[in-house]
Amino acid sequence: MHVLSIILPLYLALPTTAGSLKPRATYTDCTDSQKQLLSAAVTDAGKMASAGASSLRSNSASSLFQTFFKTTDSSAMDQVASALEKIAEEASQPGGGVVTYSCSPGSISCQSGGFTTTGYASTDGTNGQVNTCPAYFDLPASSDDCTVLDQRTSALHELGHTKGVLGNEVYGYQEIMNIDTQTALSNAESYAFLRSVAQVARLKQVAQ
Repeated sequence: MHVLSIILPLYLALPTTAGSLKPRATYTDCTDSQKQLLSAAVTDAGKMASAGASSLRSNSASSLFQTFFKTTDSSAMDQVASALEKIAEEASQPGGGVVTYSCSPGSISCQSGGFTTTGYASTDGTNGQVNTCPAYFDLPASSDDCTVLDQRTSALHELGHTKGVLGNEVYGYQEIMNIDTQTALSNAESYAFLRSVAQVARLKQVAQ
């Protein structure tokens, strides 16, 4: 059996001139069903990010933060909370934000060796673009297993890139458990799974 590793790479675009920076949030190259799935994932990602930022601001998620970021330093928690707030704001205003979403990979290859890419993001420092590969739509829309990459967690990851979470990336739940604080703070996957774990835990508490 061949196991494909799923990655979500970042491509950083060159800056544009100030005159070209315009709000342009929209969905392109999507079928109706793809647009519905991606829009729902972005909305859920925004809700997860908002809840995560609130938990960090109220200092009620320090234990979970320690698990993913190996610190409870207030400046580190503030950095992550600020990024999550930017993601939440972007995701809450479809049609009015500065990120464009595409259901096409564009010019980027979705398959490289043993890796299958589900999506990638680019930014010029203000505007951003999130592109998906076909494999993105094979992910579950959501999962009760917090170690599983689903569409909403993937969307949160990519939105993190458009809001400045940039760095050499480490992918996968088990892998991000073994990185240091500085690597985690610039690793979008750490932000995404922090919120995924917290979301699943909250839903299980509600169900009890």
